[in-house]
Amino acid sequence: MKYRNKKSLLIVISLILAFVSGCSQNYRHVPQRQSSAQPAVQNQQHIPTSSQHHSASQPAAPHTQHQPTSSSYQTRNRIVQLANSTLGTRYRYGGSNPQRGFDCSGLMVYIHKQSGIKIPRTAAKQRIHSRTITYAQLQPGDMLFFKTGKRTDHVGIYIGDRKFIHASTGSRRVRVAKMDSAYWHKRFVKFGTYL
Repeated sequence: MKYRNKKSLLIVISLILAFVSGCSQNYRHVPQRQSSAQPAVQNQQHIPTSSQHHSASQPAAPHTQHQPTSSSYQTRNRIVQLANSTLGTRYRYGGSNPQRGFDCSGLMVYIHKQSGIKIPRTAAKQRIHSRTITYAQLQPGDMLFFKTGKRTDHVGIYIGDRKFIHASTGSRRVRVAKMDSAYWHKRFVKFGTYL
């Protein structure tokens, strides 16, 4: 193809370069918020094993992938501190304060309320209405949801290092558990957050 003058040739080249550079841009995928109309159990997530989470496809430490704002950082710290302060509190079905004891969802309500956040009372509703996040987005202060029976939901607060705090029916206390435990790994359904 011949061009009559250099000016038209330069215009064509600049248009081609603009098109090529525009096509090579990297666009971030923004995860969509899950509709509360459909329970998260239908879209069951998977906890990467401790060996998988160090692979190239998984972050080495999920909570280091983000730069939280100052207020978000303070809220997360407050939630983790409150969760730690309840360790050893007795388990009590329907309990939602340190004096009477906690069940799993009551513990979440207490911790969030003390941090200025209102959440639903039951573990099932907390799971349904929380914003679904991925393992890569998981940070201390977020929640882990489990299905321990056909009609039974369970929830805990993530505190980092692949651990979470929950009101345990087994030990009858608020305690720390590991995501890598075979029991919890098998029953995990969702990472969620109200932050």
